[in-house]
Amino acid sequence: MSWMKTSEALMKLPALLFQGKLSFDFDGIPLMAKGLSFRKRLNLTIVGIDKILRLSVERGLPPLIHTELTNICNLHCPLCPTGSNTLKRPKGIMTEETFMKTLNDLDHVLIGIYLFNFGEPFLNKSITKMIEACTARNIITLTSTNGNCVQTLDEAMKIVEAGLTALIIAIDGSTQEIYQSYRKGGDLEKVKKFASLIEEAKARCNSKTPYTVIRSVVTSDNANDLAEIEKLAASLGVNMFSYKSLGCLVKDDNFNDYAPAEKSMRRFEYSGASGGGHKLTECIFPFRQPIVFWDGTVVGCEYDHNLDYAFGRIGQQSFTDIWNSPRAVELRKNVRSGRNKIGFCSQCPYEGRSREGTALYCKELNPIGQR
Repeated sequence: MSWMKTSEALMKLPALLFQGKLSFDFDGIPLMAKGLSFRKRLNLTIVGIDKILRLSVERGLPPLIHTELTNICNLHCPLCPTGSNTLKRPKGIMTEETFMKTLNDLDHVLIGIYLFNFGEPFLNKSITKMIEACTARNIITLTSTNGNCVQTLDEAMKIVEAGLTALIIAIDGSTQEIYQSYRKGGDLEKVKKFASLIEEAKARCNSKTPYTVIRSVVTSDNANDLAEIEKLAASLGVNMFSYKSLGCLVKDDNFNDYAPAEKSMRRFEYSGASGGGHKLTECIFPFRQPIVFWDGTVVGCEYDHNLDYAFGRIGQQSFTDIWNSPRAVELRKNVRSGRNKIGFCSQCPYEGRSREGTALYCKELNPIGQR
């Protein structure tokens, strides 16, 4: 609730406190946390109070986290730090041990884990075991994939049986030519096969999850192809089709080459993320939604991908100590006093937007009543 607007959080407070459930969304994807323990409800209440009091030392722990299962990818998307090979820190794959240490430190407060960052999560062969561990602890799981890795029904069955809550599948074109203009090195037929396998596995398991979303990033190459991509999504039987504005590496020299000409499809009204547009009135990430990189390093924002403000490392300290480490408190103070002091904030995809939110369009094709 701490990431919601105050009015929305207050409306949902009775259901949280008395029924132990909380509905929310990730970029328009409906999610529902149910059966929340007293400790999880209490923590959500505490972090909500922390938000109101604008504290730099957090008394609550994050109810949502990102985990980077790997920063390696099999594609070469030009505006991704991994795909463009501009990532300066070492590459690797998160071990089960690091993941379980993170989970064991936080499972009493977590309501959700986003299992992706700048890399392809299904390159981590332990992903289904990690999902299973979260499912056993009543923690929502969501991941995002380029869909080029999993190509057998057996693999798809394991994903469904593990209990994955939601799955974003990236398709940025209805033809291979359009698709590969941004997803360089990708194979559209593999992605279509992957989506079909997941839906077949869901049917065989009589499972409503994962909630599947075909997601497009709108670029100059596919802006006129979105209707065809939606038709493709419908034919694959997924739950939702959505598209979002381009917003990664916004200061890159190539950014405007990929940004669509149509203003309604652009995240920014100008070149890059500075000046004009919607100001980011409150940044939630270093306060309530950190990211754990593959080696266990905790940072306050996914765009700190070169470790300017590392809070600490899982396995060397408890998460409680990491969460309020001197570096974490310093970052929170600087975020509140002026983000111009923080180098990676210049790449912020949320500052200076021409509209609220990053999702431009979301359409449920096969609703399952998760709300």
